[in-house]
Amino acid sequence: MLLVLGVTLAAGPARPGPAADVGNNHTQVFVVPLSEDLHHTAGIINQVLRRVLVEQANLQVLDLEDKLQAQMPDKARRLQEQARKGLVAAKRAFQAMEYEQVIRQASKARQAFEKMGGHLAPLKRYQESILFIAVGHAMLGEKEPASRAFVDLLVQDPHLSLKKSSFAEFVKQLFARVKEGMASLPRGSVAVKTTPPGANLYLDGQLRGVTPQSLEGLVAGRHVVMVSMPGFQKWGQVVQVEAGGLVTLNTRLEAGRAGTGYLRLVEKAGRAVSDSSRLTEVLQLGQTLGLDWVWLCQLDHAESATRLTGFLFEFNHARVAYRSQVELEPSGYGLKEEVRLFGRKFLRRGLRALRALREEGDPLDAHTGTEDWYRDDSSSRRKNRDTRAREEVKHQESKHSSGDPLDDYDPTADW
Repeated sequence: MLLVLGVTLAAGPARPGPAADVGNNHTQVFVVPLSEDLHHTAGIINQVLRRVLVEQANLQVLDLEDKLQAQMPDKARRLQEQARKGLVAAKRAFQAMEYEQVIRQASKARQAFEKMGGHLAPLKRYQESILFIAVGHAMLGEKEPASRAFVDLLVQDPHLSLKKSSFAEFVKQLFARVKEGMASLPRGSVAVKTTPPGANLYLDGQLRGVTPQSLEGLVAGRHVVMVSMPGFQKWGQVVQVEAGGLVTLNTRLEAGRAGTGYLRLVEKAGRAVSDSSRLTEVLQLGQTLGLDWVWLCQLDHAESATRLTGFLFEFNHARVAYRSQVELEPSGYGLKEEVRLFGRKFLRRGLRALRALREEGDPLDAHTGTEDWYRDDSSSRRKNRDTRAREEVKHQESKHSSGDPLDDYDPTADW
């Protein structure tokens, strides 16, 4: 039986169970800037609203990463297999207390991971290879290289801890000293720019913003930078951040099969949703992605603010069920919280309007003007009461999710 090194990563928010009564609620949200200088802001708003969307119970939010992400290249798959073999060999050597072999095999695994670029995955296996290197050096009494490896590990995850039962006491003490000293290490910065802009930016596995983006105050050391945009190949690099230095990364993303066509489709739909004569362009988005309804937002300049207008478009009736807007501070101060509050209010009212549309139908369809001649007022009141009751139940069943597409099923659990 192989000895598995234990690493306890910081626990994120618990994932909710599957939503009940999903129904015809396959959906997603898109924010389309109507001005070139608003691309970055639109990307930030998009991230916030997607988190708001996945909080809502009974919705099946389309996983764009899964549906549109370009496939992993064969080279990356071969490198991942090399990394797997290296880790397995390192674990066997650790069990046999052959620590030089542990370092050799774990180093091979680490090198293979770092050559995978944007497809470096899963991150916890990469970190495990670094942990083997650190522990191997420590067991040989080589404190300096062991400390350097522990620093590399803690740079990526400052909250990492070691399972007490897995390591010798002096190894745990060395790790603890290194961890205590992390706060005093010098800092540096990373700036990332992509073409096209608006890609999700991850640093050491954590979503940190939208490109172009500068990340400051990073602990000097090796960091994993990754960029992801639906329809494009993932891009990534392990970079060395120096004390007081700035690492500048500028890359053109390689389009997959969906690539630029997907971006044009979203932009057309986002611009067309406010024009009833262009609804075909909105319908194409729903047909391509398999949506029941979509939350489209337009972002443009107002006189003294930035205006965000949201539309809830239902594809079966081919019409906007709900519309609302908010004016945001042009400076960006408090942007995320302001957008979060707007998004929750929009969904609360928009889903109510969507339900009414589906239950009542389009008022222009077969409408004679005499439908309520024989309606009993008491039945109308009961109907309104029942609708409010359903709303309250749905509100109480709301769930929460991290929304982070990297926090997913681990295909390497049986390595």
